[in-house]
Amino acid sequence: MTNKPNGLVGLQVQLDRPVDREKPCHRNICVIGAGKGRHAGALRCVDCDRHRGWVSQPSARWIEKVVKRFGAPTTPITVRKVHTFEEPLCSGTL
Repeated sequence: MTNKPNGLVGLQVQLDRPVDREKPCHRNICVIGAGKGRHAGALRCVDCDRHRGWVSQPSARWIEKVVKRFGAPTTPITVRKVHTFEEPLCSGTL
């Protein structure tokens, strides 16, 4: 599987998931880096470079559509929830 889309590399996200509230890493702000395997991107803490999670292909495509339409955000994108279910092989609209 390809790691595309990759137009989100360099964007910042503010993590606000339950785990981030329970076990924060500095300010919980991450930069999106290159993906690996089935992941479209890696989330790394901007303060200590610690790995904080992954960006799924569907999430990456959605972020890229928003950026293409409205431009890159000037503030970090807030991530509040992580889906723990498996993504369907064929998805409809977001």
